[in-house]
Amino acid sequence: MLHKGNFIKRLIKKHGFQQNLLTDKSNDHYVGFGKNTLIDLLKNSDFEKEVDKERARVVLTIIGADQEDFEFVFPEKSNSNANDLGPLSIGDADTPMKEVSPGFYLLTAELVPVHAQAGYLLGYQDQEYIEALPKYTSTVNKYVKGKYRYFETVGESMNNGSIDEAIPDGTILLCREIGKELWTSKLNIHSSPNFVFVHRTEGIVVKQIAHQDYSNGLITLRSLNTDKGKYPDFEVQMDDLLEIYNVKKRII
Repeated sequence: MLHKGNFIKRLIKKHGFQQNLLTDKSNDHYVGFGKNTLIDLLKNSDFEKEVDKERARVVLTIIGADQEDFEFVFPEKSNSNANDLGPLSIGDADTPMKEVSPGFYLLTAELVPVHAQAGYLLGYQDQEYIEALPKYTSTVNKYVKGKYRYFETVGESMNNGSIDEAIPDGTILLCREIGKELWTSKLNIHSSPNFVFVHRTEGIVVKQIAHQDYSNGLITLRSLNTDKGKYPDFEVQMDDLLEIYNVKKRII
């Protein structure tokens, strides 16, 4: 049986695309990642990692694959498992989105990988620094406004072993910035309970909010990992936070 990587490779040729153009940042059909990554993707007999599934979806969408093609690659799912990102948000700028089929979009934004996180604390307001960050693309099924950014996680503090909730080491998170004008009221922790906090001294941390004390400018953060001896709850001052992002999607 034809394996999935080869299947997509044949579709690329069938639809009149060239692999080198799909990975060319200046091309309108750029898939959001490089040549070697695409070559490795097309060698896969199956896509077990969520990051590979996302990349496969992007390629299929860009080349105009039909429903049957999606069903071959993802037989137990529809052509997108993208999460609903929720209502429009307030932000300084909108993250560009590209509609590739009705109700189906590619969202490309800066990725803050683990190795860049120390520098991000200094450069998060520097547009030149932000533009130099790598870009990442994933699929979403709702057009939204606001500023989005991808963060790579490190460590196991948010890994509770749950398929639905866990954020293990190396997960890519699609996040929407919460504007500072919204920090003066309680953050919504029900529909999307996970947050990325950019802290002056603690760096970039992914946590849930256990308690909000806005009269004193404090929030208590907690980890999903049940080992509270290793990952205890802790308080932070809102004044020590540089940015807050709400996690909208996990790419494991």
